[in-house]
Amino acid sequence: MKRFRSGIFWGGLIGGIVTLLNAPASGKETRQQLKYFIDNTTEDVNDLRYKVDHLRIAIQKLTHEGIASVQEATEDIQTSITRFQREAQPRINRVQDRVQTLQNSINSINFDDSAN
Repeated sequence: MKRFRSGIFWGGLIGGIVTLLNAPASGKETRQQLKYFIDNTTEDVNDLRYKVDHLRIAIQKLTHEGIASVQEATEDIQTSITRFQREAQPRINRVQDRVQTLQNSINSINFDDSAN
């Protein structure tokens, strides 16, 4: 930002000097034109500064809101995962019981076959 301001300053100064040296108008007219140029440039710089300040504030606000949204989403996801695990656990237990029953049945069939 400092380089930008420096560029505005030096550009305005050099532009003003070149205008003065090449001015086809009288001194009074040239001073009026120079005053008009300086006033417009000052207004443009102030407007730019105002917009940059508001942009910075908007970015800070958006960043803060984004962080809050991410934290809220993370908490919601963690809650959903915990609820899913709690709700799925009885099903998992039933599946494990059935697998154990099948395993026992297979073992008893293998035991019966090896006894024959």
